This record gives sequence, structure tokens and C-alpha cells, in this order.
Amino acid sequence: MTNKRNKVIILYLVISSILLYSFIGPKGELVENLEIPIGVGIDLEKKSENDISYSSHISSYLFQERKIDSTVLTGVAKNIGETREKRQLRSPKSFLLGLEAIVLLSEEYAEYGIRNEIDILLNNPQINDMAFVVICKERSEDIFKHKVKGYSSSSEFIQGLIKNAKQFNFFPEHEYTLMDTLVRIDAEGRTLLLPYIELIDGNIKLTGIALFKVDKMVAKANIEETKIINILKYSNVKGMLTIQDSSKKYINFYAESKKKVKCYKEDDKFRFVIDLSLNGPIVSNTLYANLKNDPKLLKEVAKDIEKNLKETCEDFVNNKIKEKYKIDVLGLGKFAAGKYGRGKGIDWDKVISESIIEVNVKVKIDNEGRGDY
Repeated sequence: MTNKRNKVIILYLVISSILLYSFIGPKGELVENLEIPIGVGIDLEKKSENDISYSSHISSYLFQERKIDSTVLTGVAKNIGETREKRQLRSPKSFLLGLEAIVLLSEEYAEYGIRNEIDILLNNPQINDMAFVVICKERSEDIFKHKVKGYSSSSEFIQGLIKNAKQFNFFPEHEYTLMDTLVRIDAEGRTLLLPYIELIDGNIKLTGIALFKVDKMVAKANIEETKIINILKYSNVKGMLTIQDSSKKYINFYAESKKKVKCYKEDDKFRFVIDLSLNGPIVSNTLYANLKNDPKLLKEVAKDIEKNLKETCEDFVNNKIKEKYKIDVLGLGKFAAGKYGRGKGIDWDKVISESIIEVNVKVKIDNEGRGDY
């Protein structure tokens, strides 16, 4: 009886603490008197190579009667640290950090180099290091000021966009956080990839990924290219694969992909073998008749998907990764460095561009859908 009473008391105390925190803040302030950032953004104003200005933005909650909205505060200076000073001169409130959902970096800034912003954010222990880092085509300020129906801030919408991208297009579940970004920049044999968004027809849309060489963005992959990169780079990711003859004749395979990488060194050249294993159901089929009742045909369909994906992946590796981008997009260098030794000053981007990369695909269809046509 005493234990039960103690549990009830503890529950009341927890609920009371949450309500108290919500209304008066952690330092005895009313929530209306706090600047609570939901998004952090950086834009670049480049007049010449030696004349650079940074625009630092905070998208913060604006608490009004019966409504929560957002507002944007901006500071402009010659270095990122001073942008905070300029920004504070425009705010009558104290900052409450730790609830940031995204760090939004404009493409122009990303091409210049993102290390200084990542460093200054992670040097502050109050910053949420699990916030998503995202690249935008437009100025981050314009994205923050864009109103999204049903959301108090566009930052909340973008957070959901990135978080739930894992459902299709083979995006990973955990990869794009502030802490992940710092690790990818500095780790040997790893390459930084970040989600890329655009404002299209008045809507914020995830349109691909930004590719980096160390801390500088060097290219952007569209969403179809992104799917192939994700399949080759990550394991335990989900997405849709399609074989299509016409607008009426196609088959959709919703698969979970697993990946293994083998690395060999032959003379002075590296060889990588990427083994892909995909399992999942057929969710739509108007291409193959009587698929559900013909096990032999089902195996042929699996072989067709394997052949199609293998050709697509190897074509992308040879023509895009090795010839166009010429960077270790797939992070294969970490496997070679782990096997043959780190800290040797090897340019893994150059090595991977000159390596033999093979892709093997194995498909297992575990469900043919509810019916047939």
C-alpha cells in the first residue's frame, strides 16, 4: 500500500514539474519572456573572395494568446561569433537553447565550407546535438519565414520531412544530426552527405542530397540518384523499386535493403564488392499475369529486379561516382582503412575513383500482394 502511494506521489511531482517548466521556464522566467529557438540558419553574403559576411538566423517560437507562431531573428557580421552579438541587440528576451530541431545551411554557404558553424554550435553544451543538419537551395532566412499550414514554424515541418524520409527512397533513420555531421567531416574514409531541400511552387520539398568533400559541398544528387546512393551506402533501409514497360504496365517492389562490403587489395589497386540483399512484398503489379499462382514466374520476377538494380547501380558507380563526382560518395574508404591501416595520408576520393567496384544483388519476394489482375 505504501509503495503504491509513493508511486502516485512521484507521478504527481513529475507532472507538476513539467507544467511548472512549461509556464515559468528553467530560470524562473515566464515562457513569453524566453527566446526558444526551433531552427538555426546560416546564409553567406560574398562580395569578393576576401569580403565575406555571414547572416545568422534564429527561428524561435512566438507565444501569443491561444496561438503559437514563430519569428526570425537575424545577425549580420564578418564572422559567425559576432552575428550572435548583432542578433541579441534585436531581442528583448533571454535565449533558452536545447530544443533546436534543425540547422539549415544555404547552398552558397555550404559550398564555402560549413566547419566554422558546426564547430561553434557543438562548442555550446546547451545546443541540441541531435538536430538535423539540412542544406537548402534558397536562403535559410527565406525558408524560415515561409509559412507551412498546420505548423507554427517551417522548422517543425522540415524536421518531420527528414525524420520520416526513412519510409521510402532508402533514406537512413539516423545519419544527418549535428553530431553525425562533425564525425563525417573529420573521420578518415567517410564522406558527408546531407539532405537537400527546395522551395517549389510554394512548398518545401526534399529533392535529393548534398555531396561534400570534407566540409565543402561539391555537388547535389537528385532524388533518383539519391535512392541509388542510399541503397549502396546504407543497410536496413526501405524504399520502392519499380520495373515499368509503360504507364499501365509496371511492378512495384517495396523492399528492405541490407548491405555488406568486402575489400581486397590486388597489387596497388583496391577492389570492393558490395553485396545487396533486398526482401519485401510486391505492392502493385500490372506487368506480370498470374504472378500469385506461378512460383516459377515469381522467381523470374525476382531475377528481373536483381538484374535491373545491378545494372543501375554499376552504371551509377562507373559514370557518376567515379567519373562525375570523383569523391568517395559511398564511404568505401573506411572499409579499406579499417582493413589495411589508417593514418597513412591516403586520398580515398582518388583511390575510390580508380578502384574496381562490383555490385551483387539478391532479391527475395516474400509477399505477392492481395490479388492479381
